[in-house]
Amino acid sequence: MPGVPSSRGCEACRKQKKKCDQVKPLCGRCLRLNIACVGSGFRRYKFKEDHRFTSVQISTMPGNGKSLLTSALVGKLKASDDLRYHLTWAYGGFMEDIPKRIGTNEALDTAVEALVSSHASLGSHRSGGSLALSEGLMKYSRALKTLRFYLDDFEKARTAETLCAVMLLLICQSFLGTYRNRWSSHGEGAARILKARAYYNRHDDFECKLILSLRGPVLFEAICNTRISFSPEEWTDLIESELDGTTSEGLMMSCLARVPDLLLHGRIALQEQGDLGVVIAKTRHQYLILTAMLTELHNLFSSVEKLPDNIRERVRSYYQRSYGLGLSICIIFNCILKALEPMNANLDIEAARFCQEILDLAQKEIGHRPLGAAYISLCLVAAWCVNRDEATHGKVEMALFDYMGDFPGNLETLKSEIEFASRRLSLLEP
Repeated sequence: MPGVPSSRGCEACRKQKKKCDQVKPLCGRCLRLNIACVGSGFRRYKFKEDHRFTSVQISTMPGNGKSLLTSALVGKLKASDDLRYHLTWAYGGFMEDIPKRIGTNEALDTAVEALVSSHASLGSHRSGGSLALSEGLMKYSRALKTLRFYLDDFEKARTAETLCAVMLLLICQSFLGTYRNRWSSHGEGAARILKARAYYNRHDDFECKLILSLRGPVLFEAICNTRISFSPEEWTDLIESELDGTTSEGLMMSCLARVPDLLLHGRIALQEQGDLGVVIAKTRHQYLILTAMLTELHNLFSSVEKLPDNIRERVRSYYQRSYGLGLSICIIFNCILKALEPMNANLDIEAARFCQEILDLAQKEIGHRPLGAAYISLCLVAAWCVNRDEATHGKVEMALFDYMGDFPGNLETLKSEIEFASRRLSLLEP
């Protein structure tokens, strides 16, 4: 039952049959009228029967077990609008589509069980709740074994449900602290599946939203993990999405997709003492796009205070998260440019400003920890990589260790991991 693209207008404009400017997260009409804006800028689909790609799926879970698991997940998704524990807010809209797919794929079912259990254990490592954490680890282990079985089957490995299972285990990994080093993340596994599939179904709304959430972790890991290897064309195919092509997030991902290729050619140019002009020009072009986007986002903050109370906090948090991720990606390009132009003092000034803004953002987001502010750890890692001022460096490191402490894991290896990332961005590591 493939989807036929429909309108991108928000619900309010569609009901009143008014033209919507489709701006995210609030269209101009809703902003002017101070009313809730839902769905602005998001592609909708009308569904019709199409038997060309019909496949038979057999439920692997008994009806009662399926109902219990579905209820448990729905309970997690609907329990609260509290951003501190909100799964959909933190990880993407694909979460809302998982319940109706339970029972069609055992890898997905066991991953959902692990997610529900590990979500319940959040914060237990700080309060001594070892039982909840142990149960989460047990279900994670079972889900991992099931996933490995599915990945050995070429057809099963290529399904959207199996890819979703990988994404859920990636989330569980952060909840449970199961990673040991930079090479153990499920991001690499997701990259292999994406490369093997060589496509994604742009008519499947679930798959589009899943890729939208998965592409960021894969891209960020690719910066430090050389075993994730895509051509520039493959990165473009993965990143481009009708769901957010014109938004700030879509623009960020488009710029970030250039980083692996820029790291490779920048390192080659430095080692062989070749012409750096082309690499510098390409890097600076993306950097200027990103800094202009940050200015636009910053200017939008002033409009947030005019919104109704019931939506103000959510919209403010949306912009803060977008701005924080934009700062992180700007820092990545700043690091590359500093390696290519070490005498450019303006880059140091801009880096210092980015770091201070991230520290300010970390302070503002304290009330949304752990999940609502989980992105702050990535921002602080970026700040750690680019900062050269000793006093600021100490503040960044202290804030980073504090935020990373929201989730279990071995913090002793964190510094060496970040140092490796810093060397990679400085074009010192292959």
